[in-house]
Amino acid sequence: MYIYCNYKQQIEQSVLNLITSLLKQLVQDHVVTYQRVKDIYKRHKKTGTRLILDDALSMLRLETEKYSKVFIVVDALDECSEVDGTRGRILAALRALTSTVNLLVTSRDLSSIAADFQETRHLEIYARDDDIRKYIESRVPGESRLAKHVDGHPMLLEEIVNRIVENVQGMYVPYIFS
Repeated sequence: MYIYCNYKQQIEQSVLNLITSLLKQLVQDHVVTYQRVKDIYKRHKKTGTRLILDDALSMLRLETEKYSKVFIVVDALDECSEVDGTRGRILAALRALTSTVNLLVTSRDLSSIAADFQETRHLEIYARDDDIRKYIESRVPGESRLAKHVDGHPMLLEEIVNRIVENVQGMYVPYIFS
């Protein structure tokens, strides 16, 4: 299961929405479980109420307990809103799940996130400038909007590549904990 945090969707990416996304991924291929979750959905729809976070977390906890191992990937945690507390609350919720849950969290190297993972195993991975350069140079010809502008203009392509390499600055640092 996975959560992809996107800074452009911070408003939609509430703790409740992220947890229910994980729940959906976990149960959607299992008819018996899905029916139980579907019944809860129908009950809320009938009464005009919304699922609350505690109920969603309880259901996710119950469903994860059915497996010997569950893997959850949280990609780009640094892009999850910190202002309204979403980042901290989603981490707390995921850490409170059963011992069968293993988490892989990726993030840029931010001190606020590093503090949350002081006691966990982590692996720092940085993209090398040469790798980024090769990737961008291979992608530009396939991007029609860019290709028509750089075709025959090698200096423009070089400028694009240099700016991207300059701004990436190593890419991200994944944190692993289980």
